[in-house]
Amino acid sequence: MDLSLKLDGTHCLITGGSGFIGSSTVTALLSAGARVTNLDLAPDLKPSEPNYQYLACDIASESSLIDAFSLASAIFGPVACCIALASLDLSVLPHHESLADMDVEQWRRTHRVNVEGTFLTARTWLRQLRECAQARNAGELKNVGLIIVGSESGHFGERGNPDYASGKSAVQFGLVKSLMGDVNRVWEGARRVNAVAPGPVDTVQFRKECAENPNQYWLDAQATTGLKKPVPPEAVAKSILFLASENWSGSITGQVLNVDSGKQGKVSWMREEC
Repeated sequence: MDLSLKLDGTHCLITGGSGFIGSSTVTALLSAGARVTNLDLAPDLKPSEPNYQYLACDIASESSLIDAFSLASAIFGPVACCIALASLDLSVLPHHESLADMDVEQWRRTHRVNVEGTFLTARTWLRQLRECAQARNAGELKNVGLIIVGSESGHFGERGNPDYASGKSAVQFGLVKSLMGDVNRVWEGARRVNAVAPGPVDTVQFRKECAENPNQYWLDAQATTGLKKPVPPEAVAKSILFLASENWSGSITGQVLNVDSGKQGKVSWMREEC
């Protein structure tokens, strides 16, 4: 039984590859021998190497994505595997006590980046595949697939950030299920469109937030998870690697892979509130 990932030489494009989860994923992909393009607005701190390139790109801009995909494919060839990770996360979004307190502009901005930006990323990738299919033999690319990075919030909601939770639900369920039967009609053999939904990830930012709010570690990573601990960024990266590999996940599509330490929900009421 061949247990290799067979990602060597595959062009994998990731949006948001400069963040905590993104940088771990980039490292994992390069370790597996893939060619990696990172599209991000954040500064690139990764040392230069032959199989890696960074391109500044705003996923909420249609023209920026088109230009970035074009340049990326000119250097590394067509994008076989697209990883849509970039989004506004809970560390940068304003939090509210109630939906009644949220400004409509926050709702619009979150959905413009997290939902529309993910849609534009998927569409740009799909259009490139269609161009390749019309120009060459469809069997030339391997590991063709789309991986959308969602969140546990897409399952369980976020009382203080329904903008974020509803956006993640939209992409990890509605978009994934819709594309499941679409991609294979554009590129025969591209049967895999999946999502990864991380739970509380043990990043520097998460530890900072837990230091500021003593209850957060217990609320997010202990009381509501089976494993009673946050998820290492490397665990999310390895899950993305699994879904990127056709040799490992060639019969999996339309699924949400929950990498969340066994998340069971949210604590709705603290004892002092009851």
